[in-house]
Amino acid sequence: MSLIHWDKSVLSLHLKEIIEDHHQKGDSRGVVGLGAILLGTIALPAAAKLGRPVLKSVIKKGLYLSSELFEKKR
Repeated sequence: MSLIHWDKSVLSLHLKEIIEDHHQKGDSRGVVGLGAILLGTIALPAAAKLGRPVLKSVIKKGLYLSSELFEKKR
């Protein structure tokens, strides 16, 4: 059985088979790969959502300081 199926525009991963297959071989790449998938789907969007206000304030402060410097040069 294939670990990944592509059927009618639906991608399905067989998570149990991925973990068991790599566990029998004695490596942890399957668990690391699943962790990367989890990180990409949950943690990164949450970090982007929380980082947006911080980035917005940094940009606003930079624009304010640049306008202040421009006014001082006049």
